[in-house]
Amino acid sequence: MKFFKYAALMFVLTMPFMASAHVSVTHTLPQDKAMLMSSPEQLSLAFSGKVRLAKIVVQDAHKQPIDFDFKPTAAPSSDFSWPLPHLKQGNYTVKWIALGGDGHKMTGEFTFMIHATKHSNKTKMPENGHGNHNH
Repeated sequence: MKFFKYAALMFVLTMPFMASAHVSVTHTLPQDKAMLMSSPEQLSLAFSGKVRLAKIVVQDAHKQPIDFDFKPTAAPSSDFSWPLPHLKQGNYTVKWIALGGDGHKMTGEFTFMIHATKHSNKTKMPENGHGNHNH
């Protein structure tokens, strides 16, 4: 019986630490696996609890890093955002490392794609003489 009381007490005492170790990403911008028609203006991550973001890397399809002026955070937060430079058509991977309130290291990644913008493919009128006229 003493064992069960001891186990219950240990469970109650460790709950705050277990909860802080289970912080997760709740939202990213761009979203994971997003297919965009233009370069995103910003990169954002939202977590379910406060973390310190130690590292974040945006890589193109050739694993070349994209410079966007990331600096590790000293103060914990649950929301992070940075402006992005213009990104060319292609696939991108975002990899991050964060530290929870208990020092627990968390990692993750997500991807997005930028399609070619179609500025030059304007809709043409049919060449068969049946454009905008009435019959």
